[in-house]
Amino acid sequence: MILKEKESARPTDPMGNAGYEAEKQMAFFLRRAFAESPEVMVFNDVTFERNNERAQIDHLVLHRFGFVIIESKSITGTVEVNEHLEFIRKSGSRRAGMRSPIEQGRLQAQLLQSLLNDAKESLRAKKMFGKIQPHFGDQRFQVFVAISDQGVIERKGANPPELMKAERVVNEIVKKTETYQKTQGVKGFVNYLTAGKKEMKQLEEHHIPAFTDEEMESVKDFLASRRRGAAAAKSPKPPAVPKKVAIAKEVASTQPSNGAPPFEVKCDGCDAKDVEILYGRYGYYFRCRVCDTKKTVPQKCEVCSEKAKLRKKANCFYRDCQSCGTPILLHTNPAESESK
Repeated sequence: MILKEKESARPTDPMGNAGYEAEKQMAFFLRRAFAESPEVMVFNDVTFERNNERAQIDHLVLHRFGFVIIESKSITGTVEVNEHLEFIRKSGSRRAGMRSPIEQGRLQAQLLQSLLNDAKESLRAKKMFGKIQPHFGDQRFQVFVAISDQGVIERKGANPPELMKAERVVNEIVKKTETYQKTQGVKGFVNYLTAGKKEMKQLEEHHIPAFTDEEMESVKDFLASRRRGAAAAKSPKPPAVPKKVAIAKEVASTQPSNGAPPFEVKCDGCDAKDVEILYGRYGYYFRCRVCDTKKTVPQKCEVCSEKAKLRKKANCFYRDCQSCGTPILLHTNPAESESK
């Protein structure tokens, strides 16, 4: 599933244009492989910020077991990497050092990891009867450096596994996820018992629990909302509404006279109705009081689909849309809710 295409304008300078083409090529490979896959989500050309630091990621892939950061590099000649993992760009007789793209990718992964862990309480459900809060560990992040078609990789004393031609990246992602999948459930236990020493070590290194459907959805929404420029990205507007007052009256008329919300909120995990809205570090989220499943509260107006603001009054939560002027009672917390 492609959640964000590359949208930046094509640069006019030759070097910038070459980099643009390299990113477009990698985006094409990812689209061809994962466009119809609900299990793999791709963000192209995204930027995240945390504590005044910024990570510009060429391609970010979210799958059931973690994240892949891909750094695209346009090389028209040769890129050489030595035993010290130093990178040298060669074109004819000219040689010039270049910043390690592997380290660039790792720094981007570190910022993204910190950003996700800041919000781990609202993104991942607690385990062991609510006693353990899962986080986003190092093993869930992988970096690849994709060298464009025209480039030649010259390995002199070092062969970093992150460095490869662009067309190989998709296969490496698939292989990695398949290895993770081999460790899951009863089949994973059988694989472990029947594995040889080398394969057993590989299975141990890849034994991490898969994200649940709810966690995948929460992380996807979080990445979409936290990327730089997300607030400015406008969805297609519906036909113009003649009078805001008329809409407000129409919506108000659909609200039950007893003050109950116009629709019922249920838990995605267990289908229970015992749900409350709580506030975390990065905003409001639903929490099921039965199974502790968490999910971010959508910030979209039901009438015009524009972004709306959540407002709390006592135990009631209203969604106010400034675009069409529509207030909607979204949810009423139980009297003994933790949000008080």
